Amino acid sequence: MKTLAFLFPLVWATGLTQAQFRYAPVAPQVGQVVSFTYTPQGTPLATDSLIEARFVRYGAPAVMSLSQPAGIKLVRQGADYVGQLTLPRTNVSGMMLLFRNPQQPRRVDLNRGLLYAIPVCDDKGCPLPHALGGQASVFTRSHFLYESDARSDLNRVVQLYELELAEHPDLRPLYWSDYLAALVKQRKPGFGPKVDAGIRSYLASRPKPTLAELTTAAQLYESMGDFTKANAVREQQKTADPAGSLAQKDRAMAVRNQADWTKKKAMYQAFAKEFPTSSYLPALSVMMTDGYYKNNDIRGMLALVNTLPPTQTDVLMLNTIAFQMADEKRDVPTAELLIERALADLDVQPRPTNIPASQWTREKANRHRQLQNTYARTLEQQGRHADAWPAYQTVISPDDIESSDARLNERYFLCALQTNHATQAQARTEEAIQLGLATNRLKAAYRDWYAKQPGQTLASADTHVHELESDLREDLRDELRSVMINEPAPAFSMTDLQGRTISSAACRGKVVVLDFWATWCGPCIASFPAMQQAQARFQSDPNVRFLFVNTREGGPLQRVHSFMERNTYPFVVPIDAQQRVANAYKVQGIPTKVVIDGKGRVRYRAIGYNGDPEATVKELAMVVEMLKEEL
Repeated sequence: MKTLAFLFPLVWATGLTQAQFRYAPVAPQVGQVVSFTYTPQGTPLATDSLIEARFVRYGAPAVMSLSQPAGIKLVRQGADYVGQLTLPRTNVSGMMLLFRNPQQPRRVDLNRGLLYAIPVCDDKGCPLPHALGGQASVFTRSHFLYESDARSDLNRVVQLYELELAEHPDLRPLYWSDYLAALVKQRKPGFGPKVDAGIRSYLASRPKPTLAELTTAAQLYESMGDFTKANAVREQQKTADPAGSLAQKDRAMAVRNQADWTKKKAMYQAFAKEFPTSSYLPALSVMMTDGYYKNNDIRGMLALVNTLPPTQTDVLMLNTIAFQMADEKRDVPTAELLIERALADLDVQPRPTNIPASQWTREKANRHRQLQNTYARTLEQQGRHADAWPAYQTVISPDDIESSDARLNERYFLCALQTNHATQAQARTEEAIQLGLATNRLKAAYRDWYAKQPGQTLASADTHVHELESDLREDLRDELRSVMINEPAPAFSMTDLQGRTISSAACRGKVVVLDFWATWCGPCIASFPAMQQAQARFQSDPNVRFLFVNTREGGPLQRVHSFMERNTYPFVVPIDAQQRVANAYKVQGIPTKVVIDGKGRVRYRAIGYNGDPEATVKELAMVVEMLKEEL
């Protein structure tokens, strides 16, 4: 009666499909060839003339990783299609099939989401264990449906698990968590207490639940949103395995959250000694390396790095630290040691799991270039330009100029000058200037070198650099023309810090730059060096005037006097105490730069500071030059 009871639900599960799908032998065994007939009438493929079968094997949950989809070519016979497949000899309880048009894979017959099943039988004709639970596993443990852009019927999945467990209660250890997970996803009314009872019942039935079972139970509670019970189970895990992953996670978190640096170091050292192979240790080592650096303990940082295996070093972080140290000329020999360690580790580190294998070769080469750039920087900062030059050669690529960094281009040419390779660096440097990827220091150094070449002078060098930048200037002009405005400039009269009257009437016929600022405004003060450079460009031009209008100060005037005395900027500072001028000129935030043309019209307005002094000077100077041309 047990076999008949089992066969009845199995026939019920497949009987609805017999009009479309038939196979022989009717009770196939492992290793046999199964012939089948598919009749597409009444299915989504009824009008298709080209049809293929796709199938996967199924069995116990642990073997579902073997369930890779495969195709079968079908032969048309009248209104039917026939094919055959060979059943594996091991790890199989049945096969699941779907039918589709191979030229249009989304045209598919999924048997209303049930798929077509061929259960495997024993030598007595009885289906093997997992005949139904394995079908559910196809829906939950394989991606068979996803290649057809379909989703499983959770009601059917739950039913299959329940039928399997009713027939084979001894298989509960294999199916309990998959079944309960399906109930959670199904989310029928009352599922929470039912799943909770299932978890409790199963764990109670185990003399000593394994760590894997406790982990699964906690994950089930979390999927239900019951974090209180999930945490209770995780506490059981820690008790059962005091040196396990969860205990390590808690210890690692304690190290991470410790604010006292001395205690943090001691806790990290204890963790590293107790759990030298912990998966949490690499991230802690990175955090501690950064901590030593931020606490200005360079010796301690180097000592830590020297104890770490290559798998626990973050070469990109070491690169950032070493470059900053070299750039600041802060213990440069140690910076060199750090970057040498990073280069050595990069050569032996395995591919990070978050980077696809197809991208790793390119990414590794890119990282190597970043590290070599820092290595070259540490060498040149120690005056070892002859050693730095070949390092720069590994960094500089003729194909990357458009994405290059202006400071790297500067360092490359300056190193070339020091090693008598300027001619070799000339073409790249000129292209960098043409593309706007050259600093002012690079352009000045290149101009001075060019002026010393045979037949050249400082004047011809200035002309040459000017010509290199001609396209760039025209592009900037076009861009500025598109954003320039034309509004009446409100009249103003203010008193500056020296007690002089500064008025718009006295500035008539001149190009006037108004820079609205306050002493408390960080971006305002940050932009002053750039504004000083811009003013210096026109310091001998009587038709250009810069006014640094103090507004929105909100404090005593003495604060402004004190600021200017401390910083000695050569600025004219009118005071807009009541914000009347700022409001008249539509100042919405500071810093705001406003440029007035010689006809008394507001032609340019910019709010904020982007942190790039060279770009600020270039743009503001270009606006002034364009308006001067209109005088």
